Amino acid sequence: MRQITISNRTVNQQAGILAALADLLRSKSVRTRLIRRITLRMEGFPVHENAGSELDVYGLDGQVATVSIDQEGKPHRFLIKLPASGTIVPLSEVRQPQSAVSWIAGWANGGAR
Repeated sequence: MRQITISNRTVNQQAGILAALADLLRSKSVRTRLIRRITLRMEGFPVHENAGSELDVYGLDGQVATVSIDQEGKPHRFLIKLPASGTIVPLSEVRQPQSAVSWIAGWANGGAR
């Protein structure tokens, strides 16, 4: 039970960081949508869906990227996945979101792709 509690706390922290990033992006007129996946466990079935959060970013032509947090690497970084190519690009550390905000805002508002 303790392991589940720690996992849920980490997931809640991750969702909080992405929600704060979404607020910063909205202040730059970027449309976002936070998606939280819950942990799914079913008794008697070998089903386990990992919990996590993602932030969808929308630009002039619809969804332009999905932002998540790299939980494996240290320090933790924002990762942006580009839906057209599937490319994943590491951005700044979660403790310093300013450059990630300016990069994502530029991307969503029609900057260089």
